[in-house]
Amino acid sequence: MESNLIHSKLKLKGKNVEWLASEMTAAGQPISASTIYKKLKGEVVFKASDIKFISKLLDLESEEIMVIFFNELVSKKTREDCYR
Repeated sequence: MESNLIHSKLKLKGKNVEWLASEMTAAGQPISASTIYKKLKGEVVFKASDIKFISKLLDLESEEIMVIFFNELVSKKTREDCYR
C-alpha cells in the first residue's frame, strides 16, 4: 500500500481524507475518515468497491491503481514511473 500517493493525489485536488469519506458516504459507500486512515496505514484492507470508487474520484490511471493498492505485485520500474 502506497498511501503517500493517495495523500498526494488528494492534495493535488485540494481535498483531504475527510472529503473522501464524505464523497464515499454520499455515494452509498458509508465510511468514516478514521476507517480510511486505518486502511491507508494497512490496518484494514481496502475492498474492491473502495478501490474502484477512490480510483474514479481521484482520476487514477491503471498503473497508479496497481502501485497504490497492489504495490507488492508491481515491479520497481512501474512504481518509479508513477512518481514522475
